[in-house]
Amino acid sequence: MLVGAGPTGVEMAGAIAVLVRKTLCSEFRRIDPTSARVVLLDMAPRVLGTFTESLSQAAKGRLESLGVEVRLGHGADQIDEEGVVVADERIASKTVIWTAGVSPSPAGKWLNAETDHAGRVRIQQDLTVPGHAEIFVVGDTSSLDQNGKPLPGVAQVAMQQGRYAGKLIHSRVTGVSTPPPFHYFDKGNMAVVGKGFAILQSGKFYLSGFLAWVAWAAIHLQFLATANLRVSVFVQWIWTYMTGQRGSLLIVNHHASPPRSKAR
Repeated sequence: MLVGAGPTGVEMAGAIAVLVRKTLCSEFRRIDPTSARVVLLDMAPRVLGTFTESLSQAAKGRLESLGVEVRLGHGADQIDEEGVVVADERIASKTVIWTAGVSPSPAGKWLNAETDHAGRVRIQQDLTVPGHAEIFVVGDTSSLDQNGKPLPGVAQVAMQQGRYAGKLIHSRVTGVSTPPPFHYFDKGNMAVVGKGFAILQSGKFYLSGFLAWVAWAAIHLQFLATANLRVSVFVQWIWTYMTGQRGSLLIVNHHASPPRSKAR
């Protein structure tokens, strides 16, 4: 059971479905993949709410083809060691994974600043707290509207806000011209749904399927540190994709055993 059908929940549900029905099934003869039940729960009307309707439906269809049960329109009323209660129905589960996000830091309380419904600090266009030009709040702790909508809590926003705050502080210290108000540039969002399938949204450009997955893989390779690492990861991905074989699943204890005392 996974609670939360955002990018994290969708990607993890797809990965678990592939792991259970393909990887473990081929490695362990006594595992029956039909006995595993993967349920993705969200109170929203559709998965991946930040993506367009068409991409959301494509992702949902892909999950269902992998055997994932998608339950929408209801939240988790109760979670305990026996499972989850959803709309007065108990779904038995020994493993419940929370993928519905986390609470922000309590910065709003100790700053005594205005917060949104989630507890994130409401900030101005220069990323400062109203009435406190010396305090910058960025990333998941901040809440800033752009084009009438709050900016998403993703790494792109935090990185761009961090760079802007650094430039603004530098301009104050050196006396150079102040940069214009912060504006978030959306470079696009992606989500992988199982093996060989992804969705991509960048502005008005939408793509789903294998080509989107190839684009996702290329972007991740590009951000690896060195050329040697990119080549090794690329070769490993190709081998895994073509053969379905992974590394050894053995767990080895590398710690040396304590020396035995000699018998006298």
